[in-house]
Formats: sequence, structure tokens, C-alpha cells
Amino acid sequence: MNAIFSHEETNTKRQREFDYLKGIFMLFIYLVHAFQATMSTEDSVTQWIFMFATMSGAAIFIFVMGIGTVYSRNATPAGMAKSGVRMVVYQYLNNLVYVIAMLIPYPFVSGNLTGVGRDNLKYLTEVYIQYINIFFITGIIYFVLALLKKLNMNIAGYVILGVAVSIIAPFLYGKPVDVPVLGYIMKLLIGEAEFVSFTPLYFLSYALFGVAFGKILRHVKDKIKFYGMLAVPSIVIFIIWWVLIFRKYGSDISQMYIALSDAYSQPNLWHVVASMAHIFIFAIAFFFIERICRKDGKLREPKNPVARQILYYSEHISKYYALHIIVYFIALGINGYECFQSYQCWLLALLSILVTELMVRGYNMLQAKAAA
Repeated sequence: MNAIFSHEETNTKRQREFDYLKGIFMLFIYLVHAFQATMSTEDSVTQWIFMFATMSGAAIFIFVMGIGTVYSRNATPAGMAKSGVRMVVYQYLNNLVYVIAMLIPYPFVSGNLTGVGRDNLKYLTEVYIQYINIFFITGIIYFVLALLKKLNMNIAGYVILGVAVSIIAPFLYGKPVDVPVLGYIMKLLIGEAEFVSFTPLYFLSYALFGVAFGKILRHVKDKIKFYGMLAVPSIVIFIIWWVLIFRKYGSDISQMYIALSDAYSQPNLWHVVASMAHIFIFAIAFFFIERICRKDGKLREPKNPVARQILYYSEHISKYYALHIIVYFIALGINGYECFQSYQCWLLALLSILVTELMVRGYNMLQAKAAA
């Protein structure tokens, strides 16, 4: 083990395999949300993609966020608390933008709306004005991590807390709190509601494990041997997970899809462990792929345009995530707030990739000019 780890912190540079991991998953987000945001029925290909993506998905971002608090130079308790406030504010500003985007086409299509279209608009407006998703979750988790940082929690403490949260979460989910205002707040944190996509309760464990992993990673002096060692249990867990899934559901794809969708937003300890195994396998693969592509062994900006774009996604992931759904809502409104066919959703995903790219690149260019 002395050949792998060091008492001193030797691995303090950017861990780019996790940048690739975040960036490439943005492409999955474009596709999955094209169906979900427009309330369209997923085709079989999309269902398979989504089922596979449920084993990482939001967990990637929360886990990498945990790692980031270890590697960031500004990750003080006060700094993390400020980040928490900022992310919660982003969530509700984002919600406002989503509702505005949905309403933009309304004056042009209102005269031709069907009953289904009107019902969909009413439902989506009620949901998205108070929507809870990744920004809110990260905001709340930042508060928790700030407190633990203040308490100087050690690696073992983060792991123990992560395991405890994974075990306790299923018993707390959806528990009603019949107290005005407090009951609503508890729904946002641990509850079950139409407007709650994910709850901080379930995803806190990924952040806690991310912090612990980040602290360990800083002491790794030989990442090749470390990742080679980590790959073995990760692959074993990966195989066991999918063997058990196919053994339970066989060829019943619809039931498998429902079960994995539920487990994605409400993971128990076993699901969290399996998700972590998937995340490690992907990150390790990216690490070795990049290492093979680096002839001189130095970490620098890749020349491959696809790799550069993936890293750009990762660097500006919050902007891409916040903006891409706007395209779907405007398209939905133009369509009279009615669902799309499968091929139309795939085309919408491509459209969103292009439009979101223009918005993010344009904003970054204006920001750079203003700062110059």
C-alpha cells in the first residue's frame, strides 16, 4: 500500500477523469430531458439509455461536488455556505425562467389549444413554479458539508455518515409533517410531491462519499495502481447489480424501467453502492483513455475537438443544465402543449444542443469582454 499512498498530499492537481465524466453525461441529459420535459413517451432505445444512466446520473454531479470541496482552494465553511445560498436562489430563478419559457408561445397558440394542451400547461406551470431539482439539492448539501467542515470531520466520519444516511433515508421519505410552513419545507428536504424531482435526503450520501474519496485521492501517489485496485471491486459490483436486475425482471423492460426510475430518485444503500461502482468504472476508463492519448504524459488541453467540448460542458455544466430545458418548453408550447413522437424528441435534443451551445458560448464571450 505504501507504493500507492503517501502520508503527504501529493495528488493535488485537477482530477480530469471526473471532468470528462460530468461533461459526457450532459449528452445523456439532453436526450432524457427531451422526453421528460415534453411529457412524451420514451421509445425502447431511450428507455435502455435511461435505465443505464440511472446508475450514475445526478449521483455523478453530487459525488464530484463532494470531491470538489476537497480540491477547491476556496472551500471554507463560509464559502460553502455562500455557495449553498447561491444554488438555492438559482433553483427558484431557474423555475421562473422555465415558466416564462412555457408561456412565451401561449398568445400565439391559445386559440387552438385542446383540452389536453390546457391541462398540460396548467399542470406544468404548477409543478415548475416550485420545482426542486439539482440546484436546490446541491445548495442544501453545501450547507451540510459546510457544517461538517467546520467540525473538522475526518474521512471515517464522512463514510459512516454516508452509510447511515443511505440506510435511514428510505424510512424517512414521504413522512408527513402536519405543521404549516414546516411541513412544506420538509417536503422539499425529505418529502414526496409532484414538484420534487430529487430530495437532498437521498443524495447527501453521494456527497459525503465524494468528500471522503477526495481526501483519499489527495494522498494517492500512483493513480495507475490505485485505479487498477479500485477497478476490481467496482467491476464485481457492476456485474452483480445487472445480473440481479435481469434475474428479477428478465425481458420485462417496462417493469425494469419503472423499478430503476424509482430507485434512481430514491436509492437505498445497495443502490448507492452500485451507483458508486458505475461512477468509478467510468472515471477509471476516462483516466486510462486520456493517459493512452497523452504521449508525453503531461496533462494539457486536448487537441481532439470532441474531448475539448466534453471538458467545456463540465466547466460550464450549471449553465448548460439550466438553459437546455428552455428549448423543450418553448417547443412544447408551439406544439400546443401536447406531447411529441419519439423521433421528434430526438430532433429536439439535437436542437437543444445547438441552441444551448450558442447561448452558453455567447454569454461567456460577453462576460469575458466585460471583464477585460
